[in-house]
Order: sequence, then C-alpha cells, then structure tokens
Amino acid sequence: MAIVKKPIGIDVLQAARERIRYTFDHFEAIYVSFSAGKDSSVMMHLVMDEARRRGRRVGILLIDLEAQYQLTIKHAEEMMQMYADCIDPYWVCLPIKLRNAVSNYQPVWCAWDPDKKADWVRSPPKGAITDPDFFDFFEDRMEFEEFIDEFGHWYGDGEATACFVGIRTTESLNRWRALTGDHHRFGDRKWTTWKGRALYNAYPIYDWRTEDIWTFYGKTGLPHNRVYDLMHRAGVPLHHQRICQPYGDDQRRGHGPDVDRGFRLELAALREYRLCRGFRFLGILLPSRPALLAIRSETTR
Repeated sequence: MAIVKKPIGIDVLQAARERIRYTFDHFEAIYVSFSAGKDSSVMMHLVMDEARRRGRRVGILLIDLEAQYQLTIKHAEEMMQMYADCIDPYWVCLPIKLRNAVSNYQPVWCAWDPDKKADWVRSPPKGAITDPDFFDFFEDRMEFEEFIDEFGHWYGDGEATACFVGIRTTESLNRWRALTGDHHRFGDRKWTTWKGRALYNAYPIYDWRTEDIWTFYGKTGLPHNRVYDLMHRAGVPLHHQRICQPYGDDQRRGHGPDVDRGFRLELAALREYRLCRGFRFLGILLPSRPALLAIRSETTR
C-alpha cells in the first residue's frame, strides 16, 4: 500500500517548532544528538531557541570521530559557545568502533584508539570527555550505535527522556523507514520512535527538504558548517553535500576528495588575491575578477 504525504496547512518551520514545544511539554530530560552537520545544526538552533524561552537546560551529545575536518570542529566549538548559557555539553572522544567502507582488509576502525595515539589525526579538544570511566556503561571499543542508546538511558536516569535527532526522510531510504515503519511511538506522534525504557527519539525536521535547510540559514543568518561552502565551490551537488562519519560510504563513492578539491580552490583564491595585490602595487593592470574566475574555472576542471 502506497504512503501518501498529507499537507497539514503549515510550513515545515512552524511544524518543527510545534513538535519541539510538544516535546518540551512532555519530557523531563532533553538532549540533542549533534554532529555539526547542516541538519543537526538546524535542529540545535531550533531546540535552543525553545530552551531559552523556557529557561531550561538541554544536553548536547557530540561524538567526536577524530578524523573530521577542522571547519567541522570549529563550527562545533562555535555552537557550543553560542549556547553555553543553556546547554550541558558532552563532547565525547572515546575509543568507539566504526564501519570502515574504504578497505576490504579492515572492515572496522576505532576512533581515538589508545593503542595508536601516534597515529591520531588530531588531539582531543580541551574539555572533551576522554576518560573511559566517565560513563558507567562504557565498554572499550563499543559500537557507535550501542553508545548512542546507552547514553540516552544514562542521561535520563529513569526520567522520561527525549533525544532530538536532526535527520530527514529525504536523505535516504533507511531514514525514511526509521520513521514510517511499524514502531512504538510516543502517543500518536509519528515523528517519534521508542528506544527502550523511558527513552524516545524525536525528529522535528523529518519532513524538511535540503532546500528548506538552506532557506533557514539564508533567512536567519545563523551559523552553519563552512565545509558545505567548500563543497559548493568544488561543485558537489546540493543533495550530495553531507558530513558523515570518516571512511564511510560517501568517502568510498569519492565525495571526500571533492571537499579536498574545495580546500585547494580556497588556497588558489588566496594565492590569486596576493598576486593581484602585488601586481597592482607595481602599477600593472590585470583582468577583471570575473575574467580571473573564468580563467581559474578552466584551469581547475
């Protein structure tokens, strides 16, 4: 039987705000699963707006997967500082196992492997949780998905707990199934799923399109992860611009190198700017900037 979308007479932003208000009304413990990607950042902005209205504190779970872009870390720090007055941050840098889609010989890899500190991509940020004993449920090299659920039970400590997750059904078939399948929910709210005991996931922006995400940033001017700007400059299609786990399926498909190309374009632009300044100082006339951009476009294809 086909599933048909039914309009409810309001835009997706208003619907998301109403879902967030409903969640605050019915749950004692609330936290946001934050990855510093475009969707989870919108989710955090919306939840923080409601938290400040109510004078409530909200937990922020950020599982740092070590091999992440510097701009992603910079954005995460910016968000934490922006909402420092109403959040309890949990920036986790613990040895957690992840799928490795780019190797046939090593199907899994471990972020922050304590036995391979010399090979770490970067050091944990100041204030991050690096002590395995911080959480009584943590087991060395536990699975990422297992940690996610156990954290929710730990955070709620038996109280009715909601985890805000910024996923959208248009992103993938698996995400669509996660919300439309036959799951136990909180009341009749189809944008929630039960995760066991007193824990529920809430997906207030599940029906947003990619265009809605960028419309939100454009109209509000709120911070977003600048890695997406590099993806755009590198020619990555709008619907392929994702911040995913290191060495995942997107890297295997080659989206990662596109971002690296974006960084190269940034460096090329900087060199071009410095060169132009030097020639102008010498009194040499140069082509207009549109012409320079056209030249650079041809040379970087």
